[in-house]
Amino acid sequence: MAHSGIREIANEALRRPGTIRLDVGQPDFPTPQHVKDAGKRAIDENKTFYTHTQGLLSLREKLVDKLERVNGIKTTVENIACGPGGVGALAATLAAVVEQGDEVLLPDPGWPNYRMMLPWLRARGVFYPCPPAAGFQPDLEALEHVITPRSKVLVVNSPNNPTGAVYPLDTITALIELAQRHNLWLFSDECYDQILLDGSWTSPAAVAPDDPRIATVFTFSKTYSMTGWRIGYVTGTAELIDTATKVLESNSSCVSTITQVAAEAALVGPQDCVAEMVGAYRRRRDLVVEILREAELHIATPNGAFYIMADVSPRGLPAREFSFALLRERGVSVAPGTAFGEVAREAVRISLASSEADLSEGVDRLAKFVHGRT
Repeated sequence: MAHSGIREIANEALRRPGTIRLDVGQPDFPTPQHVKDAGKRAIDENKTFYTHTQGLLSLREKLVDKLERVNGIKTTVENIACGPGGVGALAATLAAVVEQGDEVLLPDPGWPNYRMMLPWLRARGVFYPCPPAAGFQPDLEALEHVITPRSKVLVVNSPNNPTGAVYPLDTITALIELAQRHNLWLFSDECYDQILLDGSWTSPAAVAPDDPRIATVFTFSKTYSMTGWRIGYVTGTAELIDTATKVLESNSSCVSTITQVAAEAALVGPQDCVAEMVGAYRRRRDLVVEILREAELHIATPNGAFYIMADVSPRGLPAREFSFALLRERGVSVAPGTAFGEVAREAVRISLASSEADLSEGVDRLAKFVHGRT
């Protein structure tokens, strides 16, 4: 198993003080104050002991409300399990379903951690393209062609990391029909469900509420800037959640009680913090799009998450080599497209979770570097 290509560039950037960090996939905002206050109270009130592996009942009750209100998913407390971040919830769900020799269909470009989970599951990743020319939307015909009798799970990620693509309803419907036709599980990674810059997003579980093979993963990390608190959750059938809970029992027992209490405060407290963060990402997106278009490096305008892909092919360097050269020579760190697969091998990912000043200066340096200007 290779290390994440994102972490590779990030670790190098840490060794270079003064670097403009456009590689980081986490909000640059502090956790909202009411959430931090709830965590502090939890410590003072001695809420520091184990909970049910699936999470506090009171938290899962609030998640039931959130899922119906925000995502259009009707579920119950028995059908929800909390994990250590969205990655922990997703890993437990994959482990509940995938067996040795199974194939997992993954988007390309796609989050590298999907691929990193498969070796310890003794499974194989098969990649379906989401081409730049199509705005990084899934190529449904190509997806159909890579399905084999060993295919077990279709992973869908929208809003997408790294591209910011949001899949329209007709695409979601087509993906559901394809999964049903081939008897696949459909795992929907919706960790950016509330980071929508334009339009709306429809969850597969809301479109096909009676499909027992759809599981949906969420996190508090992005919506509430709680990356270091480590809490995510998954909803699906009672049987699936029971099996995923066994996986969680074996590797983490439960999410920190302090974090769970803070997560409750995030759900029921003021939500204007979410709108403010999304508004900032939208302004930053528009700023970067303008710079990239002027430099003729624009590929597609993201409608969700807080990333944008930039074309660096005019420089003539492979994306990984380009990223390290940009870091060394211009003091800007971006994630190479090859960290996410092969489709974006001539692109890099820029994180919008940076200040407008850093984005303006950093993307300008990137554009000049691509075109060989000082």
